[in-house]
Amino acid sequence: MASGPMNGGFTFETDVRRAIRTVLARQAYQDGVVRQVVADLTGYTWLVSTHRGLFAVSLTQVTQVAQGWFFGLHCEGEHIYLFENCGERLQGANLGRIIQFAWRNCQLTDPHILVTGLHGNGHQLKMIDGLLCLVDTANQRILRFDPSGRLHDIKTPFPPAPDSDTSGAYVHMNGIAKVHGRVVVMLQNGKSLERRKSELAWLDEDWAVAQRSTLEGFMCHDIVQDDQGTMWHSASESGEIIAADGRRIRLTDGLFSRAMAFAGRHLLVGLSSFGPRQNRDALKGEVAILDHAKRVIVRHELPSGPADAIAIAQVPMLAHRAQR
Repeated sequence: MASGPMNGGFTFETDVRRAIRTVLARQAYQDGVVRQVVADLTGYTWLVSTHRGLFAVSLTQVTQVAQGWFFGLHCEGEHIYLFENCGERLQGANLGRIIQFAWRNCQLTDPHILVTGLHGNGHQLKMIDGLLCLVDTANQRILRFDPSGRLHDIKTPFPPAPDSDTSGAYVHMNGIAKVHGRVVVMLQNGKSLERRKSELAWLDEDWAVAQRSTLEGFMCHDIVQDDQGTMWHSASESGEIIAADGRRIRLTDGLFSRAMAFAGRHLLVGLSSFGPRQNRDALKGEVAILDHAKRVIVRHELPSGPADAIAIAQVPMLAHRAQR
């Protein structure tokens, strides 16, 4: 079907496949269907969300779990939550939704549409103080839902600003976590005309900004903690991960680092090509798995760049020994 390069190097076949995926995603939204393809995740350690589906990853293999354009991913007790943008790149469609799965005995079952009608440019999900928090990046706010999916309230640590803004008012808030008892959000700052490093915004008990701290790195993502409580982030533009104690691990010279998840002392880091947002479903993706010394022991290819990741199990000891 391919008929030569189009749209900056992409082929006609790429565009047709994207159009088909878009139609299927919108139909799934309309019908209230979750396009899950695998339920039994025995032997897998991580889940990784991408623009081309949800994937389970182990030291030795990768399998697709669901079809869709996914972002935020979170595990809380016996549930896993996933943000899906069924509108793909259709601006103003508000076809974002939150899916809840049951998670027990390595089985991902009973998909349930928890919330619908969300802006498509949602990013990370976290359960904080009993409420499911979605970073609504486009609108610079945090939507908080109770476990049943009812909207509890909306927090606006930053005033609205169009994503075309280059003054610095649009911070591209893309991550959230609770660290040492404090809520913190990641400010990518990638749209500012005056080049700015990314920042962490620490929120007070009213979810207003109490402090902003500058990070090492540009276009950053992710706020995670290791088993010692040390905070790490992805310095995406330089292909690094950086710890709060100053440790820096460079993983790639040509890809963005994005999506981090510790499983004990092992760490999965997503790696992706960078390009126009409308083409990112066709860009290269990988995951790198690091051991306790932060050495890469495995790399797996994915059909698209990782957006978020969570650990769902520990790395099996026998599988780890086999890699050695």
